[in-house]
Amino acid sequence: MARFLNDRKKAKGGIPGSLIHLGTKKIETPIIRLINFNSEKLIEIKPEKLEDCLPFILENTVSWISVYGLHEAEMIRNLGELFEIHGILLEDMLNTDQRPKIAETDNLLIIILKMLDYNEKTSELSSNQISMILDENYLITLQENEGGYFDAIRERIRKGNGRVRRKGADYLAYLLLDTIVDNYLMNIELLGNIIEKTESRIFLPNQKGLIKEIYDHKTEINFLRKNIRPVKEIVHHLIENESGFIKDDNLKYFRDLNDLVVQATETIEIYQMMLNDQMNIYHANLDLRANEIMKVLTVFSAFFIPLTFVAGVYGTNFEYLPEIKLKFGYLYFWMLIVSVTMGLMVYFKKKKWF
Repeated sequence: MARFLNDRKKAKGGIPGSLIHLGTKKIETPIIRLINFNSEKLIEIKPEKLEDCLPFILENTVSWISVYGLHEAEMIRNLGELFEIHGILLEDMLNTDQRPKIAETDNLLIIILKMLDYNEKTSELSSNQISMILDENYLITLQENEGGYFDAIRERIRKGNGRVRRKGADYLAYLLLDTIVDNYLMNIELLGNIIEKTESRIFLPNQKGLIKEIYDHKTEINFLRKNIRPVKEIVHHLIENESGFIKDDNLKYFRDLNDLVVQATETIEIYQMMLNDQMNIYHANLDLRANEIMKVLTVFSAFFIPLTFVAGVYGTNFEYLPEIKLKFGYLYFWMLIVSVTMGLMVYFKKKKWF
């Protein structure tokens, strides 16, 4: 299966809105978790089905419904019926290769984006899709598996730390988005450190596997870019706040989040250019080393061409070669050879050819 695009054979020929899970099954049985809270009380349960969450959705509380596991289409269809979500949007949530996006209906704001993980053993990034369904009184999150990405936020809710218990569902959505963007920055920093260490090895000799490493880094940076760049559009849309899903007093948090997303996208572009420069320098070094080798070979050839000529003249078989009868002819021959060699060395030295 292509890494940058899921296998879509299962969806071939399907009508728009068909609920078909495209991706890898990452959890055996779907799990539902509910946290219902306000400034005064907190309820945390694991309901068996989505219908059990409906009584907790009240005007004076915030409900955070977490659903883990996307492979059961029937559960997702039930989710759409309970919370009036269109089938096309549900289809996007089941496609784990869906480009990060934001969509609005009359009653809901839906955000689809990725959480990224870097595997140091394989030196590869992987993604886990996260969908958020935001209403005034509740936030539903759909994840591929039960990761611990948002455990710190749940702990803050339990302890009543910060302003999360006093704010609405839009602020809770901001906290989740902030955690996701922080995850992007951490992965960019991790990959960036590896790229910068690679740069110092470019000028070292005998780095045969270096070009493959640089190419692998380019693949990971492109994977980052594919999943992070659209998030800039999402946050910008939230700041515009045309639908009123984000309260005005919370806009300052989303503006700060926008700064982080811009920083992430700009840093990715910097590392992309750095990798391009590394490849160019690597190939330039190869050309330089090849030129140095050719230069040495050329200099040696320049020495031996006149010597070969002299040896060839006096190695001929003509009987009446003038110098052939000289008493010290052999000595004169070597004196000529040494003189030509020394003359060429002086000439090459003045030209700074070696």
